[in-house]
Amino acid sequence: MARASGNGVVAGGDVQRGWFPLDAERHRRDAPRYCPGCAAALSLADGGQGLITEYWTGQDRVFVCFCGACGWSGDIVLAARVVGHEAAE
Repeated sequence: MARASGNGVVAGGDVQRGWFPLDAERHRRDAPRYCPGCAAALSLADGGQGLITEYWTGQDRVFVCFCGACGWSGDIVLAARVVGHEAAE
């Protein structure tokens, strides 16, 4: 019988892994799928030649990406809030 633990993760067959299954699902859902430079697929599962890894800085989620098709590399940041400004005319 599955039940939610204190951190909201549904306990079932993978009880010992705690938060990991939920976090892995978020990574699969949110990771960039295409290169911002050439639009080639990044994931090997999608036929791409890229690499994607994720780390956290405070509340921001950062995806470090490399595209094997064009050589582009960089960080893509998922932030809860973005504050910008308008250029003076």
